[in-house]
Amino acid sequence: MVCAAIASVEAQQWPGVEIVVVDDGSVDGTSATVAARYPAARLVRLSGLGPGPARNAGVAAARGDIIMFLDSDDLWLPGHMAALLGVLERGFEVAYGTTRTVDEVNDSSFCIPEPGEGIEGEALAPLLRWCFLVPSAVAVSRRAFEAGNGFGAHSFGEDWSFFLHLAARYPFGFAGDEPITRRRLHHGSLCCLTGRDTIAAFLARLGEEVLASEWGRPEMAQRFVLMEQWLRDKNQAWTTVQEWYSAMRAEGMV
Repeated sequence: MVCAAIASVEAQQWPGVEIVVVDDGSVDGTSATVAARYPAARLVRLSGLGPGPARNAGVAAARGDIIMFLDSDDLWLPGHMAALLGVLERGFEVAYGTTRTVDEVNDSSFCIPEPGEGIEGEALAPLLRWCFLVPSAVAVSRRAFEAGNGFGAHSFGEDWSFFLHLAARYPFGFAGDEPITRRRLHHGSLCCLTGRDTIAAFLARLGEEVLASEWGRPEMAQRFVLMEQWLRDKNQAWTTVQEWYSAMRAEGMV
């Protein structure tokens, strides 16, 4: 999967692209394979710190002023870079596009955001309701990344937290409904859930982070309290984040 992800970046055929690969504690020979097949890529090795610190380490190792992300089980589709850079050229510090998710757990597919629901401009209020973008479909200027303090150290929901901090400072530009990223949701994905406790702990933490931020207000944090209460009232388990989202959407929670 890692080699396929790197190949999808190289296929963009964009001049001057710098590829930084972060190996966060793999034990399957990934680093050796990447070094052999893609000697121009800068390889950073960590000891299993999680997705947030891994992305932060990649940004720290990079030299460019525009940062784009790609998780190991995702692919950039043709035109990915051109679409996001076009948004940044319109004056935005944060750009995102549509992700087509292939759900191998439930044998389905869906888009994030859903068609017609992409948001451009002020994004904090919508992000307080739901995280409508994924890291592999995002481009951000280095100064915006640093202003948002990068990704958190938690293994679940670190992207939503980071996007909230970005949205509190910058408007978001949207690249349109045409998917620019292909996301693979499989049984090894972090978006596969083991139970409600994982989600409840994440919601409680996110509400505390919002309240403790310089831009947060009690009514913003209350949003996550309500989501946690709704969750605990349900005698139900979901296998993926998307199933949880669909259940909340059906009852008007998002």
